[in-house]
Amino acid sequence: MKEKCLIDTSILLKVILEGEIDVLGKLSEYSLHISFNVLEETSFKIIISSVLETLNLERCNFYKIKKEFEKGRGKELVVKRLHLLNVIKDKLIVLELNEAIFGASKEIIKRYCLLPNDAIIAATCKSHGIKKIASFDSDFKRVDFLEILPQ
Repeated sequence: MKEKCLIDTSILLKVILEGEIDVLGKLSEYSLHISFNVLEETSFKIIISSVLETLNLERCNFYKIKKEFEKGRGKELVVKRLHLLNVIKDKLIVLELNEAIFGASKEIIKRYCLLPNDAIIAATCKSHGIKKIASFDSDFKRVDFLEILPQ
């Protein structure tokens, strides 16, 4: 039986936005999992990056990005990238979130000084017995029950 590994947003963005498909290939020895909040965060960042790319900007006020997105700016790019996210998702095991995971995330916030979304990801790992996380987010280095991949 393969060891479990949770895929973080940063890995998905590397694949979807930068075309670094080999990042996932390097994880083929693991049973790959993902949580709904990782899918939501990835979708959000796909929208932000697609609108910024269409506007030819590196940064912008969030409300301007939202307004431009609502006008349809970057829509084709968003649709294409969200489709790719769904293709990837279909190859992973999607983990449910629940009240116990949310409760545990509050303790993880206090102990490891993680932001809420990262704390929910860590709590999801702990709840499902996952000891490895594929991420480029160095914040997870503070979590003593997780090993970060790739190294």
